[in-house]
Amino acid sequence: MADSKDKESAASQFFSGLFWKTFGMLFILVLTSVGAWLYGLSVLDEEPRALSASQRITSITTLTRYALISADTSYRFDLIMALAQREGLNILPKEPSDRVEPLEGDRLNDLILENVRSSLGKDTMLARRINGMPGLWVSFKIDEDEYWLRCERSSNPPRLGTNWIFWFGGMLFVCTLFTVLLTNRLIDPLSRLSSYARQLGRGILPEPLPLDGPREIREVNESFNVMVSDLKRLQSDRELLLAGVSHDLRTPITRLRLEVELAPISEETRNAMCSDLDQMESIVKQFMAYVRQGETELSVVDISSTLREVIAANRLSTQPDVTLKVSIDDNLEVRANPTDLARAIQNMIVNAGKYGRSTDGRLNLTIVLRHLKKKSLAELIVSDDGKGLPANDLERVLRPFERGDTARGNASGTGLGLSIVTRVAKAGGGSVRLVQNIPNGLSVQMIMPLVPSSSLVRQSGPSGTDNQSKA
Repeated sequence: MADSKDKESAASQFFSGLFWKTFGMLFILVLTSVGAWLYGLSVLDEEPRALSASQRITSITTLTRYALISADTSYRFDLIMALAQREGLNILPKEPSDRVEPLEGDRLNDLILENVRSSLGKDTMLARRINGMPGLWVSFKIDEDEYWLRCERSSNPPRLGTNWIFWFGGMLFVCTLFTVLLTNRLIDPLSRLSSYARQLGRGILPEPLPLDGPREIREVNESFNVMVSDLKRLQSDRELLLAGVSHDLRTPITRLRLEVELAPISEETRNAMCSDLDQMESIVKQFMAYVRQGETELSVVDISSTLREVIAANRLSTQPDVTLKVSIDDNLEVRANPTDLARAIQNMIVNAGKYGRSTDGRLNLTIVLRHLKKKSLAELIVSDDGKGLPANDLERVLRPFERGDTARGNASGTGLGLSIVTRVAKAGGGSVRLVQNIPNGLSVQMIMPLVPSSSLVRQSGPSGTDNQSKA
C-alpha cells in the first residue's frame, strides 16, 4: 500500500511539472481548434450537399416521370421493369395503406426536402422506408395516379466520407508534434535555470547561462549570471579575508603560547590561558574549513566506515560521563568529500557533547545510521537528552554564524558547526533538519541520497584507508 502511494505521488509530481501543464493546455487548445474546424466544415458543407442531393433527386424523378408519360401504355410495365433492372429505380403505386417512414428530422434532410418541393411541388414526399423497403423514396403524379420512386439505395445522403478521419489524424499528429516542440522551446530555458539554481543551492557555482532565446529569457539568464558572478566575487573576497586573518592570527597565537609556557605564572593560570589559545586556534581552523568547502571534488564515500572512524577517534565509549548507543547499517555509500563528511559528522558529535548534556552533567548520546530503502536514502541521526532548542530556533541555528547558546548553555563557538553539516549534506544532494526530542533533547538528522557503487570511483576515507576494503 505504501509503495503504491509513493508511486502515485511520484507520478503526480512528474505530471504536475510545467512541461506537462503547458503541453496539456496547448494540446487541448489544438484539439478544440481542430474539432471546431471539422464542425464548421460539416456545417458549411450541408447546404452544397443538400443542393446536390435535391438536384439529383429532382432530375431522376422528372426524367422517370416524363419517360413513363411518353411511353406507350402497353409498354409502360416493361419500361418500369427495365428501369428497375438496369438503373435500380423501383416504382410502386402509392396506396393509402402504405407504411411510410419519413426522413430523419435534421437540418440536411430539411434542406433537401425544401429544395425538392420547390422543384416538384409542395405535395412531394420523401421517405426512407416504404412498407419495410429501405431507400430514398420520392412521391410523384402521372395524371391522377400517384407513385413512389426509389431513386437511391440508401436514404442517407453522402457526407464527408472516411477521408476526414485521415485528415483529422494527420492534422492532429502534426499539431501534437508542433505542440511538443513549442513546449520544449518554452520550458527548456526554465528547466536549465532550475538546474543551475539547484547547483547554486548546493554550494556549486555553475557555468554562465547562455544568452539566447526570447528577450525575457535572455534578461533572466543575464541577471542570474550577474548574481553568480557577484557570489563568486564575494566568496573570493571572503576567502582572501579569512585566509589573511588566519595567517595573521596564527603567528601571535604561537608567540603567546610560547610566552605562556615560559612565563613564571601558576599552573592553573597557564592552563587557563592555554585553553583560551586553543579555542582561538580552533575558531580560526573552523573558519578556514567553512570557507574551503565546495573546492574539493565529490566522490563515493562509505559513510558507515567514516562514522565508525569518527566515533573511534572521539573515544566516546571510554569516557566515564558518556552513555553511547550506536546502530549503523553497513555499506552505505553517499556522494561527498571524505574529509568534509568526516568533519560534518565530527561537528554533529561535538555539538551534542557541548550542548546536549543532561542536568546531571552526563551525555546520553544515540547515534543511528540507517538505510531508508523505499527512498534509497541514508539517514544519520545524532540525539541527546539535553535542554534542546525552542521551536523557533530550529531553522535559525542551521545558518552560518548563528548560535543557540541562550537556549543550550553558555559554551563558546563560532556558529559554523551545523552550517558546515548543512553544506556537506546539500553538496551531496541531501538535507539537514533539527527535531526536538520528547520529553527533552535534540536530534540532528542528516539525510543523503545513496549512490550506486559503480557510479564513481571510491575514495579514501579521512584516515587514509580505502573505503572499498571496508565494504
